[in-house]
Amino acid sequence: MVPMVPYGAGSSVEGNVSTPYSGITIDLSQMNRILEFNSEDMDIAVEPGVNWVQLNEEIKSSGLFLPLDPSPTALVGGMVATNCSGTNAMRYGTMKDWVLSLTVVLADGSVIKTRRRARKTSAGYNLNALFTGSEGTLGIVTQATLKLAVLPVHFAVVTTAFDTVKDAASAASIMIRKGLSLAALELMDETQMKVINQTARSGGKAWLEKPTLFIKLSGMEGTVQDSIKQVETICKEFDSDNLQVVQLEQDMNNLWSARKQALWSMLAVRPEGTEIRSTQA
Repeated sequence: MVPMVPYGAGSSVEGNVSTPYSGITIDLSQMNRILEFNSEDMDIAVEPGVNWVQLNEEIKSSGLFLPLDPSPTALVGGMVATNCSGTNAMRYGTMKDWVLSLTVVLADGSVIKTRRRARKTSAGYNLNALFTGSEGTLGIVTQATLKLAVLPVHFAVVTTAFDTVKDAASAASIMIRKGLSLAALELMDETQMKVINQTARSGGKAWLEKPTLFIKLSGMEGTVQDSIKQVETICKEFDSDNLQVVQLEQDMNNLWSARKQALWSMLAVRPEGTEIRSTQA
């Protein structure tokens, strides 16, 4: 038996595309066509080499998007193989929640389709769940039909620092239980904030070196504005520091860049010989 390893963009940081026992690597990056877009049904069929950022750009005018947020270079095939997520998992879950059907080539060369495109309740094995996250060990995905979400119109990013991780986590828990329009909710501790400052990977902004919540809100304008007020009220209960609210796209990207650069900042300052193991695809 010769191992056959599917390869997309190679953006995974866990070595999913490595071939420790030799074998054949199959590059699927050129299978990059959008095969069918059904805007009224809110789904799209694509080949595994389609980049998710480019996909969202292609369909942006429809008011729909694929709401996952992995590495910007990630391709759909790898996203399925690793059951990718990202910061948007707070609201939108992971890749398995957006797969309608897959076309898969099995080890014996046979081709199967995991289910029909039509959404209905029926009996039978959930093959989508079986193949999504299997990292290419059960078969090679050659086509994916994916659900799409409505693209929010209004956004806001809020950051604020707390004295302890417990305070930050408690505030986050209250925000979730109150049903705020959270698109993403991330916590970075004081060590991570210190490293961000050391490496100046956040556009030169100096952060308080304390546990910090990064909050992204999205939805209708009134809902977002109401959520901002509730976030401010909740954070005051825990005496948070330096609460910042921004709603312009460039300002939001600048604030959120600290969260996006966290791993690379850690890599930049790690002691020689230290290994970093990521726990998220």
